[in-house]
Amino acid sequence: MPKINCSVENCSYNHNKYCCASVVNISGCNANMTESTCCATFLDTMGYENVQSSNVQNGAIEVDAILCDVQTCAYHREHHCTLEDIEVSCLAKPEVYTQTDCLSFERKNI
Repeated sequence: MPKINCSVENCSYNHNKYCCASVVNISGCNANMTESTCCATFLDTMGYENVQSSNVQNGAIEVDAILCDVQTCAYHREHHCTLEDIEVSCLAKPEVYTQTDCLSFERKNI
């Protein structure tokens, strides 16, 4: 089961630095660097509260899949991420999902 470490504190899915969305979507089709990727699953706590409770069972985080459309990433396979653990972060408090980054991005050798 994949694990997403998340330091985006104002995301509604952030539960003690882990993402608890059942499915996570990483975007950035033609990314060349981390800053060109993002977590499209991000939901600001200002508009969405307590969404994490449904996927946290007895303290365990249940993430079913990491979907990915970053075809330039070394870990991209058939619209999924092949890593079991990824890191999502941001430089400041994001207002929209495009202000987040997938720190696990690694440019594919072409």
